Amino acid sequence: MNYQEWVQSQFEGLSTSLGFHYTPEEEIAGRLTRLRSGMKTKGIDALLAVQKMDYYYLSGSTQNGILFVPIEGKPLLMVKREVERALLESPLEEVVELKSIRDLPSLIQDLWGRLPQTLGLELDVLPVNDYFKYEGLFPGARFMDTSLIIRDTRKIKSPFEIDLMKMAGEIGRKTYQKGRDLLKEGMTFAVEPKIVFPGEGSVGLENTVVVTKDGYDILTPLEQDILKV
Repeated sequence: MNYQEWVQSQFEGLSTSLGFHYTPEEEIAGRLTRLRSGMKTKGIDALLAVQKMDYYYLSGSTQNGILFVPIEGKPLLMVKREVERALLESPLEEVVELKSIRDLPSLIQDLWGRLPQTLGLELDVLPVNDYFKYEGLFPGARFMDTSLIIRDTRKIKSPFEIDLMKMAGEIGRKTYQKGRDLLKEGMTFAVEPKIVFPGEGSVGLENTVVVTKDGYDILTPLEQDILKV
C-alpha cells in the first residue's frame, strides 16, 4: 500500500464512521448528461465550475479546486489541496493536482487535446478579477454565462437527493425534539436567521428570546422591515 492508498483508506474509515454519503457514479453521470444538454443548446464547447456548490454538485468532491466539463469526453477535476480526499469523494476518473491556476490550459490540453473555443463560466457569482484572469489564460476563447444552465440542471431532484433531503429533515426533527428537552424557563437565546443573495446582498433578522413557562417572549420587539441602503 502506497501513501496515497493509505490516506484514502484512513479517510474512508473515518467517513464511514461519521455517516458520510458520497455521491454515486450514476448520480454524477445523470447530472453531467443534463448539463451537457444545456451546453449543446447554447453552443458551449466546455465549462469551468469554480463556485463551491456547483463544483460539488457536478464532481461529488468538496475539496478546493476547479472542474472542467467538455461537451464530449471525460470531465477533469483539478484539485488545489487534498487530492487524496478528492479521489475518495469523487467518482470521476480524471482527478489531478492543480498546483497553480496558470496550469489550467496545459492540464486541459493534455486531457482534451485542445483548448475550448467557447468556454462557459458562472458569471452570476464569478468575481470580475477572476474573469479577467481566465481571459488571460484562454486568449481567443469566447466566454459565455452558464449560470442558468447549471441552475436548470440542479433544480431537478433525483431519488438520491430526495432521500438525502428526507434524512436531513429527520436530523432536524431530532434536533428540535432534543432542544425541547434541554430548554428551561428563564434561558435566553439570540435567534439570527439570515439569507445571502450572491452579488446582491443579504437579509437578516436578529432577536433575543427568553424561554417562558408557556413558550417564549421576544425581548427585542422592534419593527421588522427590509432596509434598503
